[in-house]
Amino acid sequence: MESSAIEGAAHPAVRILDDLLRIQSVNPHYGEDARGERDVADYIETRLLKAGLKVTRQPVAEGRDNIIAELRVGKPESALLFEAHMDTVSIGSMENALIPAYRDGRLYGRGACDTKGALAGMIHMMERCALHQELLNADLVFCASVDEEYAFQGLTAFMSLDIPVSGAVVGEPTELGVVVEHKGCARFSVQTHGKAAHSSVPHKGDNAIYAMMDVVRHVRDRVEPQLAHIGSELCGSPTIVVSTVNGGSQINIVPETCEIRVDRRIVPGETPEQVLSAFERELKETLPNARISIEPLLLDPALNTPHGAAVVLAAQSVASSLGLSPSLCGVSYGSNASKLQAWKGIPSIVYGPGSIDQAHSAEEYVPVVEVVQAAEFYYQLACSYKGNQKERDRL
Repeated sequence: MESSAIEGAAHPAVRILDDLLRIQSVNPHYGEDARGERDVADYIETRLLKAGLKVTRQPVAEGRDNIIAELRVGKPESALLFEAHMDTVSIGSMENALIPAYRDGRLYGRGACDTKGALAGMIHMMERCALHQELLNADLVFCASVDEEYAFQGLTAFMSLDIPVSGAVVGEPTELGVVVEHKGCARFSVQTHGKAAHSSVPHKGDNAIYAMMDVVRHVRDRVEPQLAHIGSELCGSPTIVVSTVNGGSQINIVPETCEIRVDRRIVPGETPEQVLSAFERELKETLPNARISIEPLLLDPALNTPHGAAVVLAAQSVASSLGLSPSLCGVSYGSNASKLQAWKGIPSIVYGPGSIDQAHSAEEYVPVVEVVQAAEFYYQLACSYKGNQKERDRL
C-alpha cells in the first residue's frame, strides 16, 4: 500500500468503508448467492446505537430492513435527511471483490463508489454529529436503504413513514459535484400481435416479427431524431434504446407475437407517464392497422431541484468553504433523490465520492481522498444547514 493510501486509510470514514466492502450485500435480484443487505444493516445498526443515536430497523422485505437513525436537537421544522443505499449489483467478473485493495490512491471493492463510499461518509457524519450536537441547527435523519439497485422498495417504505424533512442529500458517485438534476426513465414493453400458421403456407398467417420491424423503424427514424431537439442544460438530451427483442416459438411456425423492451431516458421537464402516453399515441397514429399493446415496466421521475432551495445553497456554501466545486451539475443516471422530490416535494441534491464510470464495473474503485472529502462535506453541511430559517425569520 502506498504512503498516501495509508494516510487516507487512517481516516474513520475510510475505515468504515473498508469494513463495508468486506460485507457482501448483493441485491437478491442479482442471483442465488446474493446475501442482500442484512449483514450491512447489522453493522450500521450496531455502530449507530453505540453512538447513542435513536435507531429504527424498518422491515421492507424478508431479511431486508432499512436502518433509520435520528438525531433530534429541537429543530424538526428544519430536519435534513441523509440517504444512501446498502445494496450492490452482482460481484460479476470483479476479482477479490470483497477484499478491499488500496492502489494508486484508490480503494477497490464491489460497491466502493456505488455507493458504500457515500454510505461510509454519512455513517461517520452521524457519529461525529452525535458528539457535537450543540453545533447543529437542524434535526438530522439518516436512512440506509435497501433495494435501490432494483426497485427502490427501501425508499418507498421510508417515505411511507412520512417523517417530516425540509431537504435531503442522497449519496451516489458524483465526483464531489453538487447534482441538482438527473435523468429519469420510462421503461416499457411493446408487443405486436399476428397470426400463427405453418411456415410452408406463410400467407395464411400474419408475421408479428415483420410488424415489429415497423415499430423499431418508427423508433429509429422518427422518435430518436425528435429527441435531439429537446433537453436540459445540465442533463443534455433524452435518449431511447430498444434493448431486447423476443419473438416466435419455433422455426416452422409463423410467429404470432413479438416483444421488444424499450428504455427511454427522460430529462427534467418531462414525466415518464407523459412520455409513455405520447409514444403510444404516435405509434398508433403511424401504424394504425397494426395490432400493438404496450405495458409499462418502470416509470422513474427525473430530478429537477430548484437552484435556490435551501439545501442547494447550503451545499454550495459548504463546498466553497472546503475548496471544492460549488457548481451545480446534472447527470445521466437516476437516484432515490428524484422520488423524494417528485413524490414528497422534498428538495434534494445528490452528492458523493467516485465516478459513475466505475460503478458496476470489474474495476470498481473510489479515490480515497474523495471519501475523506465527502465525509467532511456531509458533516459541515449537517452543522450549517438551517432549512428555510431566513424565510421563517421574515414572517
